[in-house]
Amino acid sequence: MALDKEYFDSIHIDVVKKKYYNANKVEAVFQDIRRQAQALIEENEQMRAQLEAMNGKTLEIGDAVLTGQAVYKQLVNKARERAKQIVEDAEQQKAEIIKDAMEQQEYAVKRVQNCYTKIQEQHSAFMDAINSEWQEFLCGLYTEDGEFDMLPPENYESISHRDIESKVGDIAKALFSDSD
Repeated sequence: MALDKEYFDSIHIDVVKKKYYNANKVEAVFQDIRRQAQALIEENEQMRAQLEAMNGKTLEIGDAVLTGQAVYKQLVNKARERAKQIVEDAEQQKAEIIKDAMEQQEYAVKRVQNCYTKIQEQHSAFMDAINSEWQEFLCGLYTEDGEFDMLPPENYESISHRDIESKVGDIAKALFSDSD
């Protein structure tokens, strides 16, 4: 039974001869009060010990929370620094890749230009060689005295010297315009 208002209201000590209280009953009530008071004192001490232990744990928990927050901040800062480093590395790699691609592109353009120049030179040399051979062929058709040598003698009169010059000139012009 707890020492509360109801407990004290429930105590009834009979009055003996309307003057005195029964000593045994009074003593029994006091003993019960002492026992309950002692139990309350012990319970109070236990609760104080528990409260101190909880306060200690609260401090430990508070320290753990503060330590956790500090570790969290360190991890976040390290993660941010690492992310920043990763982005910087990626930007640097991107720049290197772009630079390499540009160099490869420039190299390819130079190679194509070199090939084109060589093809033009070979084409020009080939056209010069064909033109030279053609000129030699055409010149070889005339004899030293200016006569056309390819036709049988009976056909000499049908082709004039000017006709041949005109035809050779047309062929030379056509060859010249093709070489451009």
